[in-house]
Formats: sequence, C-alpha cells, structure tokens
Amino acid sequence: MVREDGWQYEGGFAASDVEHQVSAAKIRQSLNTNSESAGGYSISPALWFAMTYPFVLTVIYFVLLNGEETGLQNWVFSNLKLIQFAFPAVFVFLVCRESLSLPQWKKPAIGFGLGFGVLIIGAAMVVYFGLLKDTLPYYLLRGKVQAKVQGFGLSSVWAYGVFSVFYCLIHSGMEEYYWRWFVFKRLRTQIGKTPAIVLSSIAFMSHHVILMVVFFGLTSPLALGFSLCVAIGGGVWAWLYNRSDNFYAIWASHALVDAAIFMIGYDLIFNG
Repeated sequence: MVREDGWQYEGGFAASDVEHQVSAAKIRQSLNTNSESAGGYSISPALWFAMTYPFVLTVIYFVLLNGEETGLQNWVFSNLKLIQFAFPAVFVFLVCRESLSLPQWKKPAIGFGLGFGVLIIGAAMVVYFGLLKDTLPYYLLRGKVQAKVQGFGLSSVWAYGVFSVFYCLIHSGMEEYYWRWFVFKRLRTQIGKTPAIVLSSIAFMSHHVILMVVFFGLTSPLALGFSLCVAIGGGVWAWLYNRSDNFYAIWASHALVDAAIFMIGYDLIFNG
C-alpha cells in the first residue's frame, strides 16, 4: 500500500515507522536484556555506569573537593547529582523508548516496608544513644557533621528541618528510583534475581563507604559495620521490590531509615 507522499505501508504502518520500531527494539535488546558473553551473562555498559557513578561522585565531593570553597563544592555536587538522577529517565524513556507505568499499591508489601523501617529506627537509636554517644568516635563524628552542615547552610533548626523533610520524603524516593527501579530491575533481566540483589546492594553500599570513612576514619570498625548495614538494607529493599513490585513500599521504608539518620544528626548538631 502506497501513500500519496510515496511512503510504503506495511501492515497498516508506514515503512519509516516500522524501521523506527525495529531500531528501538534492537536498542532495547542490546542495552536492556540478557546477552551471552563467554558462556555467561554480561552486564550492559549503562548499568556499569549507573553502579559506579555515585561512588565517583562521592569521591569527588567528599575527598577531592574537601577544603575547597563551599560554593564550588555545592555547585559541583548539585550538578553531579542532577546527572545521576536524570540518567535512568533518559536511558529508559529516550534511549530504550519504554512507556511509563505507575507503580502498584499492595498493602502487605507496604506493611513489611514500614515495619522494616521502624525496626531500623529502633536499632539506630539503641546503637547511637546506648553505645556511641559520649565516646571518642562520637565527639569526632560530631565535629565533622557540624562542619559539613555549616557548609550546607543548615546551622539553624528551621533550615535543618526543611532539608530533613526534603531528604526523607523526596530524596529517598529518588534513590529507590535509581537503585531499585533502574539498577536492580535491569540487572535482574541480565544476570538473574539473586546475583542482581547482591551486586546492586554492593554498588549501593560503595558510595556510602566513602561517607563512613570520611566521618569515622579509614580503619574504624564503625565505618565497616555501618557500610555493611547499608548493603543489608539495600538487599532487603531489592528483595522486597522483586517480590512485590511495589515501589511505594521500598520508598516508605527508605524514608523511615533516612528519618532515623536525621534524628541522630539533630542530636549531633543541636544537642551536642
């Protein structure tokens, strides 16, 4: 069938449309699905980038730019963060041309996610107030945290509160969108469920390791212990997302864990 402008139709679609669909399908297949390499499964370059970029970002901000002018640090950090969170959307919707589907609400998963978050809040309070506070690591941590929040302009209770609400409600969702919705879900199609849970959780932990070393020291057992806790938390969220496909559950759980961190931060900054 031929249109007046000369384009060929195939099955009701113009030939150019068919070619475009085939091209998009090839892109999705090459970048977003299983691929055999040396007898095993390979991971796409896009996912390697996504798993390593936050680590590089954290090294740049907390290590390489340490001591630089605060405005420069914050400008670099903000732009690098923008790249991080824009990458999955650009890759999924513009490169792979996938359609957007809204996450489902499932009560059992929500309950588990909230329960896990509350459990972490309780454990964090016990460790901080029962074991860490008024020890030498506590005083070292307090000084570093206070210096960092001053650089962010968060030395007032009001400013700290606004930042905490944003971080708990918005940033937690952005991290889950990045690590579970994008990294884990696509790793699962390429290397399988269990390896994807393990690898995505290690990658999620990696940039937190830099934070722990900066605040606790390279040889501190606390840096190692808290880093492993981050990996376990990431593994639980990946497992829950795999089991329930419920984004709201892992978002709510992550928000509660962040709330625990900011509760401790408040005590370090304003009650120290």
